[in-house]
Amino acid sequence: MQLTGILIGLITFIMIGVLHVAVVRIERVWGSKFWPGFVFLGLILCIVSIFVDDFILSANLGVLGFLFAWSGPELKKQKERTKRKLSH
Repeated sequence: MQLTGILIGLITFIMIGVLHVAVVRIERVWGSKFWPGFVFLGLILCIVSIFVDDFILSANLGVLGFLFAWSGPELKKQKERTKRKLSH
């Protein structure tokens, strides 16, 4: 029986939830000025994942890298969503 897929899926689910909350809170407190840092960190994590020998760790670092890279532009979008919400 192979549980690797379930483990990676569960960890990905948790990472998505944590980053979603982080994006909302970071934008609320500091604004969207850190979005390039998120993209840069995402790229670094993806590169690091290439050199990690452990399959589960490598896969999770790769997923986390892509999630950070995705979250960078989401910071900018969150700013726009907040503006629209406040204007209604």
